[in-house]
Amino acid sequence: MALTRELGGLSTRLLRNKACLYAAVRCSSDRPYPWNYLWRPGKYSEKDHDKIAEKYNLHPKEYKPYPDDGKKFTGDYPQLPMVGPAAKDPYYPYDIPVYKKNYRETLHDQFEIMGEDRFSYGYNYRINLYVGTAIFFATMIACATITYLLEPYKTFIPRMEQQMPKKGVVHYTFEPADS
Repeated sequence: MALTRELGGLSTRLLRNKACLYAAVRCSSDRPYPWNYLWRPGKYSEKDHDKIAEKYNLHPKEYKPYPDDGKKFTGDYPQLPMVGPAAKDPYYPYDIPVYKKNYRETLHDQFEIMGEDRFSYGYNYRINLYVGTAIFFATMIACATITYLLEPYKTFIPRMEQQMPKKGVVHYTFEPADS
């Protein structure tokens, strides 16, 4: 009896999370399933160029694999442009808005370094990054030079001696009487 009651409550607890339910229904309708093992890089061959491009959801003219130089070992994975999420349209209704990507979209092989909280590849800044870095270091070096050159000269706030209405008369102040 208790088991039946727990199983009945389990379905309401699982269906309470609508986002999880929507994602499960959407992914179950995809054929083939959008799991990573389907997109593992395989060996590249020229005769299967169109088939491999379809595997990665790219047009055959857009598909270009990495050159086999013995360094990356990416197989038939496509060489995609470095375009981060900051360079993408902010008003487009993405399936995963946090990463600005859609389901079944082929990811760049260095996708984990191209988030909005990291360097924004493909984004045009108002000031070039090299110029901004040079301005920063020039400012810091100028401040350090001025500080170093003016070190021997003492700085102080000039003050006059305390002015009292009559000399020799004790006035109410917070200093001791002997001074």
